[in-house]
Amino acid sequence: MTTTLQHLLRTASLRLAAAGIDTPRLDAEVLLRHALRLDRTQLFLRLADPAPDGLAAPYERLIARRVAGEPVAYITGTREFMGYPFLVTPAALVPRPETELLVEWALGWLADHPDAAIIDVGTGSGAIAISVAAALSPSSRAIVVASDASRDALDIAMRNKTLLSGMGIVEKIVFIEQSLLRETTGEIDLVLANLPYLTPEQIAENPDLEAEPRLALDGGADGLDLVRDLIADLPRVLTPHGAAGFELDPSQTEEVEALLRATFPEANVRTIRDLAGLARHVVMTRS
Repeated sequence: MTTTLQHLLRTASLRLAAAGIDTPRLDAEVLLRHALRLDRTQLFLRLADPAPDGLAAPYERLIARRVAGEPVAYITGTREFMGYPFLVTPAALVPRPETELLVEWALGWLADHPDAAIIDVGTGSGAIAISVAAALSPSSRAIVVASDASRDALDIAMRNKTLLSGMGIVEKIVFIEQSLLRETTGEIDLVLANLPYLTPEQIAENPDLEAEPRLALDGGADGLDLVRDLIADLPRVLTPHGAAGFELDPSQTEEVEALLRATFPEANVRTIRDLAGLARHVVMTRS
C-alpha cells in the first residue's frame, strides 16, 4: 500500500497528540513542510501524493525531537514574527505571537515620535528591535538599540539583522551587550522590554520550556526581579515625553502598573490584553 503525505501527516499528528503536545496537527504540518521545503499551499496541494522515497525516516526523527519537548522553532531553525523570518537557536527565546502586540503598540507610538531613540532591553533573537527598525520610515532619524546580557543571544540577533538587511529593510539598528540599562548614558524616548518574568515554579511546571535558555526565562521568586530593576532605573534615562512597554505574565500586570505609577505619577499607564484576552503588556506614556 502506498503511503501518502496525508497518511504521514495524520500518523505524526496522532503521535504528537498522544505525547501531550498542545498543537499536534499544526506542529506535524510545520515539520512536514520543513522536511519537504514546501509552503503551506504547496503541501495541501500534494497531500494525496505518495510520500517521496527517503522522507519517512528523517520526518520521524523530526517528530521524535518534538515528542521529546524540543520547540518546533528550534527544530526548523526559524520562526515568523511580524511577517519576517527570524533565525532561532537555543541561545534565545522563541518569539511568541503575543509579543507582536507590543511591537504594534510601539509602532503606534512612534507614528507621533518618528525620530525617537529606542531601546529593546533583553532583545534575544532581535525580533522586537528588528521589527520596529524595519517599520521605520526611510526619512526617520530614529535609532533602535538592541541590548542583551547574553553574547550568544546577541550573536543570533545580529545574524537576523544581517539576514533581513539583505532584504533591504533594516538600516537603523545597533547592538549592545549590557545588563538592563547599565551602560546606557544618553536619553531614551522609548524603552521596550520582554525580560525574564517566569518564576522557578512556572518553569518547572512547563516541560515545553526545558529547551529554552533559563537565563531568558527566570525572573526570580515572583518573576519581577529584572522588571523592578529596570523600572527603578528608568527615570535616569527616559525623556520627559518618553514611553515604555513591558511584556509580562498576566498575574504581574497590576503590580507593574502600580510600580510605574509610583515612579512616574504624571504618566498614563494601561494594560494591553493579548488575543486570548489575558492581561499581557503594561505600557506607559509620559506625554
